Amino acid sequence: MAEAEDRRRRALELHLAGATYDAIAQALGYASRSGAYKAVQEALAGLGEPSAPEDEIATAVARLDAMLTGLWAKARRGDVQAIDRVLRIEERRAVLRAMSPAQPETEQETPLDEFTRRLASRGAGGRTAKAAH
Repeated sequence: MAEAEDRRRRALELHLAGATYDAIAQALGYASRSGAYKAVQEALAGLGEPSAPEDEIATAVARLDAMLTGLWAKARRGDVQAIDRVLRIEERRAVLRAMSPAQPETEQETPLDEFTRRLASRGAGGRTAKAAH
């Protein structure tokens, strides 16, 4: 079972990188593009993302999540460029999520949401507005 899960994860990674379903099928040994499509949909569902017809939105959100993962450590260390990118990615995620009819009207705040909210409240020089006084 772990092998099938790993194969679905690799299919999703290829999809997020822009590979076609035909290319994913060939690279991972699926019998057809429909097998690759099914694997990607199952992987997206495992992430809690909706499947078709919101596939494009789900894929875009998953891509952004992957980018966040890559930037997160730098942002937490205070890298200003990484913080800027995290905030921009979060803004884009919010727009995409608002476009998806499958999303609930209210969502609980995640640790990442809290982090970006706290970053937005910081003043110049990386200090909070309270600490700057």
